[in-house]
Amino acid sequence: MLLRKTFRFEASHILPKHPGKCSRLHGHSWVLHVYIEGDIDPETGFVMDYAVISDRMKPFIEQLDHHHLGAFDDDIFIKWMPVGIGLLPDFYPTSENLLWHIGARLQLPWSKLALEETCTSYAELTRGEFDAMQEAT
Repeated sequence: MLLRKTFRFEASHILPKHPGKCSRLHGHSWVLHVYIEGDIDPETGFVMDYAVISDRMKPFIEQLDHHHLGAFDDDIFIKWMPVGIGLLPDFYPTSENLLWHIGARLQLPWSKLALEETCTSYAELTRGEFDAMQEAT
């Protein structure tokens, strides 16, 4: 069975390598979908209690919400440093990289993560893809 729990957060980012307007500072109302797959526990009737998912996600979402997903050095946006969510120095805050960051830190048995950057832009990371990327690095 597949469960999905949805979380929302507001955060800004800059994509200086982008050829268009996303190279300027801007923000999004991000929507994160966390999927958990498993068997129903005959004792509890749950795959996992939604309240447990929320409790484990709350501190993580608080680290993302109303933060800047990167850093900039004066008016030259070249330096990506830990800001707000403890990102790696070389973090480049695309949706794809943000999903990788989230997947590497979640303390949940997630099977898929999906991130809506806008109402028309969506990225998805499966556990299989994540594990394969982990093995390759």
